[in-house]
Amino acid sequence: MDMKLDNAKIKQLRESKAWSQAHLAAVSGISLRTIQRIEKTGSASPESVKSLCATFGIQIKEIAIADNHQVERPSCHVKAGHEKQPNKVTTKVMNKKAMMASFVLAFAIAFLLTA
Repeated sequence: MDMKLDNAKIKQLRESKAWSQAHLAAVSGISLRTIQRIEKTGSASPESVKSLCATFGIQIKEIAIADNHQVERPSCHVKAGHEKQPNKVTTKVMNKKAMMASFVLAFAIAFLLTA
């Protein structure tokens, strides 16, 4: 499911580095077409969001827009008050690993383009 982002903020971050959309695509590992779509609609996959955050060195909350229309409801077979909560430690570790992988990939691409 796509995440809603502040597309103006993403464009501002890109322009503050004097990067073209093509350059952002190259250093982030995201296709040019996807960068164009994100800047136009503000909609991106979680993987693209993580890659952008790693590329700009920011956290997801800095560009994410809260979606007030989606309410998480437990499944019918779950008793009220017994919803399973995600393990915060595991989630943080997974996010750090994904962000680090995205950063390494972006760095490698940038290195190869400048070599």
